[in-house]
Amino acid sequence: MKETQQIKSMFDKIVLRYDLLNRLLSFGQDILWRKKMAKEALKDGSQLILDLAVGTGDSAKELLNKRLKVIGVDISFEMLKIAKGKIQKNFFPLRASAYELPFREKVFDAVTCAFGIRNMHATEIALREIHRVIKDNGKIIILEFSLPKGFLKKPYLIYLKNIVPIIASFLSCRSAYEYLGSSIEEFFKPEEFSKLLQNCGFKNLRIYSLSLGAVYLYVGEKT
Repeated sequence: MKETQQIKSMFDKIVLRYDLLNRLLSFGQDILWRKKMAKEALKDGSQLILDLAVGTGDSAKELLNKRLKVIGVDISFEMLKIAKGKIQKNFFPLRASAYELPFREKVFDAVTCAFGIRNMHATEIALREIHRVIKDNGKIIILEFSLPKGFLKKPYLIYLKNIVPIIASFLSCRSAYEYLGSSIEEFFKPEEFSKLLQNCGFKNLRIYSLSLGAVYLYVGEKT
């Protein structure tokens, strides 16, 4: 898909300052978000996990702190190189697309994805492919940005669409972080994304609002 190449090129450009900006722009909250995702993955005795859109490996590293084995998939080879440099054991990086995962059916105890699903514009195709590779009774665990509700929504949008690109222009690629704001604004609302997960075969959904609704954690089961 054309958009896949565009996303790949964008992430290749921002890889060097990616971790720094994650810490800076989230005020360090991204560490806590990933810990909560890893905690969910640890439940029910998961052993083999696919971390989709693994990026520079921060989520995979957190998962491996829980003594799991992780296959990290991303479309950006530059991101994967950073991830491999961070993690030496029980981590297997692989360049591939979420739209066509190179695994047989029912391989993984869980699939995690931190802040990557909104970049998969054919979201339903990606979710159905994720569903295919999860074992029966396995889990999908997704972290994704959203917009706070109520009076916080407007100041948060100002931060995303005005302040974040300015900061990024000094440290990285401004256009990539302009995309960040627009992609969050255009992504499914939590109730819409929950319905899509159900339509793709995931049941027993649990949804957690984090950081006043700026992030949501979605947990579903393949039954």
